[in-house]
Amino acid sequence: MTQPATAAGRPRARLTREQVAAAALDLLDRDGLEALSMRRLAEQLSVGTMTLYGYFRSKDELLDAVIDAAVADREPHVFEGPWQEQIRILMQRSRRRLGRHPGLVKVRADRPVLRPEALRFAETGVTILRRAGFSRIDAARSFRLLFTYVFGYVSFSPDETAEQAKRESLAATAVLPPDEYPTLRDAADELADAMAGQATFDFGLDRIIDGLEAHLRAGGATA
Repeated sequence: MTQPATAAGRPRARLTREQVAAAALDLLDRDGLEALSMRRLAEQLSVGTMTLYGYFRSKDELLDAVIDAAVADREPHVFEGPWQEQIRILMQRSRRRLGRHPGLVKVRADRPVLRPEALRFAETGVTILRRAGFSRIDAARSFRLLFTYVFGYVSFSPDETAEQAKRESLAATAVLPPDEYPTLRDAADELADAMAGQATFDFGLDRIIDGLEAHLRAGGATA
């Protein structure tokens, strides 16, 4: 692979695949999936577009590496304490990670995320549930429920637009005719507060965990 030259004419140090993927992740987070192209990424790295194809044969291959880059610094899970608290911690960490890398939500909406590194999250979650006593089918379905809750919440209630969402909610309820929407008018502040934020996320997560615990205590599936 030809190395690009610096302004002084010396060959630039060759990039690694990890560096290219990290730059792509940064571009994805900053400008969104639609803005991520080999051309834009090449401009950001100050290399030729064809140079990038020496690292990744396609955008899909690049996106696989981006997913790996996003989860590379995942904290190892410690399997200690009640399963409810372990699941709570795991899902809260996932929300924080997706908050740092919002572009991953769009990637996941467009394609399955089945990379081995990304699947460590599923391995941890299903292991917690199996050790708690859930059957294989219930553990799989319970993890799927938790997974979709986290991704859905981050998708519809991103932290970066939380205050804007709350203001828009207040503005929308303020113009509703009170005789037609008395309940919404009365709860306008609470509705706005529930639009985004950690408290609303934790409320929903805890209710899911409560339901899973009740299901487990009732016997659940046996397969």
